[in-house]
Amino acid sequence: MPRPGLKQVGRIIVAVGVVVLAGAEVGRAGEDPRIAEKFLQALRDHGLFDVALDYIDQLRADPEIPAEMKSVLDYHEGKTLIDEAAKSGDLVRRRELLDQASRHLEQFVKEHPDNPLSREALVEIARRIFERGHLAMLVGEESQDPAQKTAKIEEARVSFQQAHEAYNKAAEHLAAENKTIPGFLPKDDPRLAHRDKVFASMLDAMLRRAVTDYELAQTYPAASKERIDKLNEALKQFETLYNDFRTQFAGLTAQMWQAKCYEEQGKLGEAIGIYQALLRQPDPRLRTLKRNVHYFYIVALAKRKQFALAADEAVAWLQTYSQRDELRSREGLGVLFELAKNIDAQLTPETPANERQQASKKIVDALVQVVRYASPFKKESLEILKRYKPNAAVQAQELSRLTFDDAVVQGEEAIASLDFGRAIAYFKAAVKKGDMVRGIDKVNLARYNLAFAYYMNKQYYEADVLAEHLSRRYPQGGLSPKASAIGMQSLIDAYNENKERDRVADLERFIDLAKYAAKTWADREEGDDARLNLGQVYLGRGQYDEAIAEYAAVRERSPKRNEAQSRLGAAHWAKSRALDRRGDAGKAAAASEAAIAIDVLQKTLEARKSGGAAVGDVGFLSNAADLGVALTETDKPDAALALLAPIVQQQATKAGVGYARLMEAYLLAQIHAGQVEPAIVSMKAIEQAGAGTNRAQLYYKLGRLLERELDRLREKKDLKALAATQNSFRTFLKALTENKTGQTYESLQWAAESLLSLDAGAEAEVVLKRVLDEALLNPEFAKQEGSSEKLLRTRLRLATALRLQQKFDESETTLEGVLSDPVYKRYIEPQVEQGMLLDAQAEAGKANWNAVAAHWQSLAQKLGRLKPRPASYFDAWYHAAHALSKEKQTAKARQTLIGVMRLNPGLGGPEMKVKYEQFLETLK
Repeated sequence: MPRPGLKQVGRIIVAVGVVVLAGAEVGRAGEDPRIAEKFLQALRDHGLFDVALDYIDQLRADPEIPAEMKSVLDYHEGKTLIDEAAKSGDLVRRRELLDQASRHLEQFVKEHPDNPLSREALVEIARRIFERGHLAMLVGEESQDPAQKTAKIEEARVSFQQAHEAYNKAAEHLAAENKTIPGFLPKDDPRLAHRDKVFASMLDAMLRRAVTDYELAQTYPAASKERIDKLNEALKQFETLYNDFRTQFAGLTAQMWQAKCYEEQGKLGEAIGIYQALLRQPDPRLRTLKRNVHYFYIVALAKRKQFALAADEAVAWLQTYSQRDELRSREGLGVLFELAKNIDAQLTPETPANERQQASKKIVDALVQVVRYASPFKKESLEILKRYKPNAAVQAQELSRLTFDDAVVQGEEAIASLDFGRAIAYFKAAVKKGDMVRGIDKVNLARYNLAFAYYMNKQYYEADVLAEHLSRRYPQGGLSPKASAIGMQSLIDAYNENKERDRVADLERFIDLAKYAAKTWADREEGDDARLNLGQVYLGRGQYDEAIAEYAAVRERSPKRNEAQSRLGAAHWAKSRALDRRGDAGKAAAASEAAIAIDVLQKTLEARKSGGAAVGDVGFLSNAADLGVALTETDKPDAALALLAPIVQQQATKAGVGYARLMEAYLLAQIHAGQVEPAIVSMKAIEQAGAGTNRAQLYYKLGRLLERELDRLREKKDLKALAATQNSFRTFLKALTENKTGQTYESLQWAAESLLSLDAGAEAEVVLKRVLDEALLNPEFAKQEGSSEKLLRTRLRLATALRLQQKFDESETTLEGVLSDPVYKRYIEPQVEQGMLLDAQAEAGKANWNAVAAHWQSLAQKLGRLKPRPASYFDAWYHAAHALSKEKQTAKARQTLIGVMRLNPGLGGPEMKVKYEQFLETLK
C-alpha cells in the first residue's frame, strides 16, 4: 500500500496527536504493544484506514518488533479492513475488503486459538458476515433485475443467519471466559483491565446478535409472518439486554433498538418516548449513540405524519453532526433523505410559487448528496430527484459562466443523478478551464470523471481514449489504475455491442492495455483485474497456456485470488478437454491437466468455505459446478454427487445464473450415475431456474448434455450401457412430457425430437400432436415471430414419428401438407423425409424401388449444385444406390457409389466414407 504523503501526515498528527505524543516510540524497535494497539485504534476511529494498514505493514516488516505484537497483526488488519468496508460507499470495494478481512481473521484464530484476542476475533468474523449481508441488501436495492434482486435478498438472509450463529458462538466463548474471572478484583489487580474487556466484548456480541436478528427480519416482506416472528425474537433480546445492563453502553443501545422494534410494530408513541429519553442523556460519550437515536426519531415523526417537525429535526441533526464522516454515514444519508421527503410531503398545489421554489432547492440539495453513495435510500432519492431536477440539455452560455470548480460540482451532481449527458458537458468544460500546470491533479480528476461519464453514456471509444491518456501519461497518478479499468471495460463492451465495427482491432487494443496495466500496477488490484481479463480473452481464443499464466500470476493476497484460482482450474480443465480431443496422442497430457484442474478447484472451494462465502454466492456456486463437471467427466460421478448434493440442498433461492450452473452440473452427474428419477427432478428445477431466459437455448444445452453421454458410450462401444442409458433417456423424456405445467413449445418440441432420435415413434407422436393442439388453440402463439415455420417443423417431425410406426397413409398426408407450403417445400428436410417415407413403404412392399431411386437421384442432383456439397448430398446418392440394389440393379448401384467417390474422395467426412465402403463390400 502507498505510504502517506506530507499533507496526509499532517492530517494524521492533527487527528491523533494525543496518541502520537503518548507513544513517542511508536515505530521503534521494542515498542510497547499496548501503545501500538492504541495508535491503531485511534487511526481506525478517525477513518485513516490506509495509514493504519501501512503501519501494520511496517510492524510486520520490522525484525525487532516483539513476537507478542506480531502475533496479533492479522487480527488488527482484519478489524481495520472491516471498519473500512463498513464506511465504504463503493460496493465492489466493500466486498473486496470484507473478503480480505476474512482471510486475516480466520488465519489469526487458527494460528492463535489461545490468544485473548481470539474471542474478539470471533466477534469480528461475525461482523464480517453481517456486513456481507448488508452489502447483499444494498446490491439488491440497486439492481434493476428482479431475479438478481431476489437472489441478493436471499443471500443477505443467509448471511444474517450465519452472522447470528457466529455472534452466538462468540458470545458463548466470552461468557465462559468471563465466568473464570472473579467478580471482585482490587483496583491494582492486573486482571482488571482484561476482565472489563472480556465483559464489554461479551455484551457487544450479545447486542450484535440481536441486531442481526432485526436485520434478518428486514429481509422478509412487510407484515409477513416471518418478519413479525423475527422482529419479536429481536425485541425480546433487546428488552433482556436493557433490563439486565441498563447502565452499560450496550444496554442503552439495546433500548434504542427496542424502540425501533416498537416503531416497526406501529407503536409510535412508545418508540418516540424512548428516543426522546435517550436524546436527553447528557454524557458526551454517547454522541454516536445519540446520532443514531436522533435519526430513528426523525423517521418515527415522519411515520406519524409530523412532517414539519421531522424536517426541523433533520436540520438540527445536520447542524449537530456536521463532520464529513457523519454526513456520509448511513444515518447521515438517511437524515438527508428524510429532510427531502418531509419537505416534499408538505408541498401542496396551493403552495406559493416562491415557497415551492425554495423547497425544491432544499430537496435537490439534500438528495444530490444522497445519490452519490450506495445506501438503502438511493433508489427512492433518485425517483424524487427526477421530479425536481429533470434532465435538460446544458446550454453553451451556461457553461461559459462556470468556473472550473463550479463545473466540477455540477458534473458530480449530474453523475449522482445518473444524467451522464449533462455530466459530460460539465466535465468537458472543467477540463478546458483547468490549470494544466499547478492544478493538474484536479484536471485529471475531472478527466477521470469525464471518462466514467462517457462509459456510462455508452460512448465507449471516447471513454477509452481519455482513460488510456490518464493511465499512460500519468502512470504514477492515484486515479491512473482505475482509469485503465474504465478503458478495458470500454473496449470489452465496444467489442460485445458494436458488431459492425472492427472487433478484432478492439480486442487487440484491449489486450495491449491489459498487458500495460498488469505490468505497471503489478502489486495493485487493478493489475490483478487486468490479469483476469487477459486470462479470459486467452481462454476464449484457446490459448490455454497464456490464460493459465495470467490467472496464476494474480497475487496471493489479492481479494480476487479465489476468483482467479477458480478460473485457473477452469483453464486447466479446458486445456485437458482440448488435449483429449486429439485422441490417444493427447490422453496422458489430458489426464495430467484434468488432475491439476480438479486439485485447483477443490482447494479454491475449500478456501471459499473457510473465508465464509455464502452458499448462494455466484462465485461459490460456479466453483462447485466446475469441480462437479470435472469430477463427472473424469469418471467420478459419485464424487461429484457427494460434492454437489449438500450444496443443492442448501439453496434457498432456486433461481439465477449461479443456481442454473449448479443444477446443470448436478444433472450431468446424475445422468452419468444413471440416476433417472433424480435427474427428472433436476430437469424441472432447471426449467424453473431458467424463467425469463431463452428457454429454447436452455433445453438445447440440456439436450446436448444428455446426448454427450450417449455419444460417449457409443465411442466406448459399451452397448449394454448404451442401451440402458437410451432406455433411461426415454423414461426421462416421457416423464418430462407428462408434466402438464410449466411446459413451452420449445420444451415439448425438444423432447419429441429427442424421442425420435431414440426411434421412439409412438411416444413422439403423442407429444407432437399435443404441441400442435396447444399451439393452434393458443391465439398468442400465432402472434409470435416465426410461428408458422415452427408449426411446419412440428408437422414434419410428426410425419417422421408416423413413418417409424409404419402409419404410412397418415405420414404421407401429413407430409403432403408440409410440401404444399410454397416456402417450406423448397427446404431440403421435407424432401429428405419424403425419401425416407418412400424407403419405408418400399421395404413394406407398398412402393416401387425404382420410384424410390428416382426420388433420391433427383434430390442428389439438386444438392449437387450447392458449394460446398452438404452431407445430405452424399447421403442421397447412398439411398439411391440402396434402392437400385433392392431392384437387383447391383452393377448400377456400384457404379453410382464409385462415381461419387471418384469425384469426391473425402465424401464429406470419414463416417460417410466408411458407410460407402461397407456398402460396396455387400455389392460384390
